[in-house]
Amino acid sequence: MPLIIQIIDNYIIHLFLVHLFFGILASDYPIFVTLWGWSIIPLGATLILKYKNRYNIAGIFTSYLTGLEIILRMADARVFWEFGKYGCIIFLFLGLLVDKIKQHRISGFMVVYIVSLLPSIFILEVENFNYWRQAISFNLSGPFSLFFCFLYFRNRVFNDLDLLRIFKSILLPLISMSMICIIRVPALDDIVFGSEANELMSGGYGPNQVSSALGLVVTVIAVSKILGYVIFKKDIFDYTILGICSIQAYLTLARGGVITAALAIFTAWLISVNRSNARTLRAGKFVYVVLILISLWYVAGDFTRGKMEQRYLSILNVDKSGTLSGSGRILIMSIDLKIFMDNFLLGVGPGAATQLRQSYGYNKIVTAHSEFTRSLAEHGVFGLLSIFTLLALVIKEYSKRRVQEKCLLACFSAVAILTMLHSAMRLTMPGFVFGLAFLRLRKIK
Repeated sequence: MPLIIQIIDNYIIHLFLVHLFFGILASDYPIFVTLWGWSIIPLGATLILKYKNRYNIAGIFTSYLTGLEIILRMADARVFWEFGKYGCIIFLFLGLLVDKIKQHRISGFMVVYIVSLLPSIFILEVENFNYWRQAISFNLSGPFSLFFCFLYFRNRVFNDLDLLRIFKSILLPLISMSMICIIRVPALDDIVFGSEANELMSGGYGPNQVSSALGLVVTVIAVSKILGYVIFKKDIFDYTILGICSIQAYLTLARGGVITAALAIFTAWLISVNRSNARTLRAGKFVYVVLILISLWYVAGDFTRGKMEQRYLSILNVDKSGTLSGSGRILIMSIDLKIFMDNFLLGVGPGAATQLRQSYGYNKIVTAHSEFTRSLAEHGVFGLLSIFTLLALVIKEYSKRRVQEKCLLACFSAVAILTMLHSAMRLTMPGFVFGLAFLRLRKIK
């Protein structure tokens, strides 16, 4: 057994403490984060090839890099913007290369998904090759990473230990991210909560992406309790991490990550309620999760003096024109639909809508916040086809799975789809969890 697998299995508390320390270093030393990020690629590639991807090493390193990606951006590490996505693609490609081909099968739906995003590339103007390359990389690296994640994880048989290693691998760097946010919180007198998301509580980085990452921590721990797992040796450690990350997510006032986590957890719970899991639920594991999340919601509400509740209720506010107010995302999405109607067949090309939205009524140049409306605007009817294939794939695969597998599929596909809905594919995370949703789970007897 590779040493790294032994460490993950037997020394998770030590790894937890190490990553707390990494978070402290990452808060003030970008050079450390740069070395951290770049060292993962050769290490992961070497171990995947050396052990021929036994023990799912490619999946473990992909999971770890998915969690690390947001730290690389928060710390302004010297890596290119899509480093996380390309790194994950490298790991998964190497894993597929040395695997037995019968262990993974591509779906016709996924082929249609990725192929349908290609035609609009050819209508982009190539006056500036560097801009053309960056536009394609920024907008299509997310779908391609989703494609490779699906190709790698679909029908791959995991036992309990395999899945726990994936959970541990993605949570460890996100714990470092949580520590960065804690360290960077200013003095209480300097914290002011208003009607917008709060960068002061998200480590000075984009609250929406930090909230999505924290929401993933909450979701992973919650679904582990539904399945009867303990990630960090003892339940108390899991619940403590759950509590810290949930209140951090609340205090960012970024709604997307919190709502996504809540809906995904609720979906998983609904599916898991059956005779085989009722005993676990009655024993209190999932009840503890619910009590922690609800009690800390009220604590965060009191701390923000009601601003948090107002922020969430503002989703339902309607302005004088009769449209939803409170977020520029609604306007961006409506503009994307107008662009789609004007460019129905092929769209305007990957990244071209960024400049175009200003001429359609937005007050500045802005990137998409929804992967789905971006697909419509930039890929036209082929983008619409790509959206339908993702949804059809989830529905088709759901019926083929056992209860525990259905729980994972519904939960993680909900996280992926809802994250893409409100935050596009800025992070590798939605593509990774979408692929992870399609694994097959075998209990160890």
